[in-house]
Amino acid sequence: MAQPEHQAGFDIIRVAGIAWEDRRNVDNWPSRAGMYCDDQPNQLCIRLIDYPKGSTEPRHVHGGMHATTVLKHHTVVDGVTLRPLDVVLGPSNEPHGPLHYPDSCQLLSAFQGSYFHSEVEKLSGEKQYRLIQQEQLPWGAGANGEQIKTLVDRGCGRLLVQAIKFAPGGSMPAKSYGKLHSALIAFGGADIGGVALGEWDFLRVRDAAHGEVKFPQGATLLALTMR
Repeated sequence: MAQPEHQAGFDIIRVAGIAWEDRRNVDNWPSRAGMYCDDQPNQLCIRLIDYPKGSTEPRHVHGGMHATTVLKHHTVVDGVTLRPLDVVLGPSNEPHGPLHYPDSCQLLSAFQGSYFHSEVEKLSGEKQYRLIQQEQLPWGAGANGEQIKTLVDRGCGRLLVQAIKFAPGGSMPAKSYGKLHSALIAFGGADIGGVALGEWDFLRVRDAAHGEVKFPQGATLLALTMR
């Protein structure tokens, strides 16, 4: 995992510095995973996943649960095409997939518990598996002029996943997002104390009394909160 920069109460992980792990799924299709955050006390692992063109992730089950958000290109699941900011909610011990990647596809995986595919002894009796298309969800007004869209509010343990959109010149005032666990800059860029961040750079909140984050050209954050 890349070493974070520390700035104004945040840990900053640059996408250019993450270490990639080559993987193969159970059908022998290759993929890569780059670690942003391994929060062991919360059993929360946040990774950038990269699938090559034409690959398929087969139907599978695992002990943990995940909210996996499309960042670039698209995936086709159960006949539904998911595009950027759409989410696959993969619950614990509940089969889901297959996921087809006609083009290369990059996704952010926020995983609680074990992410290893396996045959579990007992499947869940709940039906939490969902495909979430963000265009069907409304934007709401935030306290500081930003727009907020809730993507996942149930079915993934304590995890809340939201898209937060800031207009050009907008900002996240100091101390305003102290309850946030972390966020990926999905689109646009940011400035923290004169330090510039770009697309797919990652922020982890270290201090509830964090400093201001500015968005000179605007940005959309993929925000993760542990409730």
